[in-house]
Amino acid sequence: MRQWRMLALMTAGGLLAIVGQAGAQSPSGPSDPGLLPEPAPSAPFGPPPGPTYPLPTGPMGGGLVPGPISPYATPSVPLEAVTLPSNSPGAFVENPFLPEKHLYLHVGAYGLQLGSVAPIPVSNNAAGVPNYTYDGISPRMNWGVIGTLGCLVDNQQFEVTGFYLPEATSRGGINAPGTLNAPYTGGVPLGLNPGFGSAMAYESISQSVAMGNLEGNYRLTGMAHREFELILGVRYFDFQEGTNIFTSGPGAGTDPTQQTNYLTNTYNRMVGPQIGVEYSTRILYGFSFTSEAKTAFMANFMERDMAFNRGDGFNIFTRNRTNTGYSQLFQLGFNLEWNLLERFKVRGGYNLLWLVGVAQSVDLVDYNIMNPTVSNNTGSSFFQGPSIEFHFLF
Repeated sequence: MRQWRMLALMTAGGLLAIVGQAGAQSPSGPSDPGLLPEPAPSAPFGPPPGPTYPLPTGPMGGGLVPGPISPYATPSVPLEAVTLPSNSPGAFVENPFLPEKHLYLHVGAYGLQLGSVAPIPVSNNAAGVPNYTYDGISPRMNWGVIGTLGCLVDNQQFEVTGFYLPEATSRGGINAPGTLNAPYTGGVPLGLNPGFGSAMAYESISQSVAMGNLEGNYRLTGMAHREFELILGVRYFDFQEGTNIFTSGPGAGTDPTQQTNYLTNTYNRMVGPQIGVEYSTRILYGFSFTSEAKTAFMANFMERDMAFNRGDGFNIFTRNRTNTGYSQLFQLGFNLEWNLLERFKVRGGYNLLWLVGVAQSVDLVDYNIMNPTVSNNTGSSFFQGPSIEFHFLF
């Protein structure tokens, strides 16, 4: 019991000695608990003074620099050893990023229909009033194929695309014996009977259209606005049109020497640069809406042919003319895409095509059959129609 008391007294004495020493070191005068002590002066960057120690060795310490290390200090290795290559996306990727590359293929069906035809007279009644006009025909839908082959590299695409619509013919006619009079002027050419073109029994008209299109395009998708694609390219467009006005009569109209075919044909071969934009947005899960607009500025190499033949093949006259002019193409498309698989989708759409400054076959019809001239006029042709495509990504 006595030993425990001695131990307690010694412990209390030691604590009082420590407290007394701390009080002696504190500054004299009243202290303000609201004031913070002055910060200790900072030392310059660099290793602290004092003895140095050998660098640690072993798998974790070989080659370490004694610290602390100044952030302004030059690395002890060549600068090339700590610099990232120019094609590296970040410091945490071991290998440089490789651009994503894919091939893609689009195939499908493409249809276009001529919007309207000119209402020029084809036949007059006895009073000289037109009783049948060229717009008596209803242009038919012209179906063909469309295809695209391209390469996708990151946000860029290089592609060759085109469509082909074979010749499609639209027809119309009127059967009214004795009331049809062709509006020919200038007299009756050699090879035709007197009274030709009067009181005919039957008259018909036909129009044929064929088109071919080939493009080489570069597409760039925006990084900030990935819904938009810029389109730059070169385009070739071939547009052919033909007109045939057939007359038969008088009487029953079965005599080939009393029948004629007035044939006119135009060929537009256009080439030039084009620019466009495509917009795409998701509307539902698995479905997207896209719209595309293009315009091309083209040199047009035009050819015009005229021929007037009797029903048995006898040629009354033939004319032709070639020249070069400027044409412009406008194209607009609206599409709905269905993403069936990760690398396969179906696109259905509706397309508008407007050709400006093209030679048209109906403009070549000259009713002065004694001295016909080949017109140099140009006009506009408007087409519209649906399309369906299957898109594959490889």
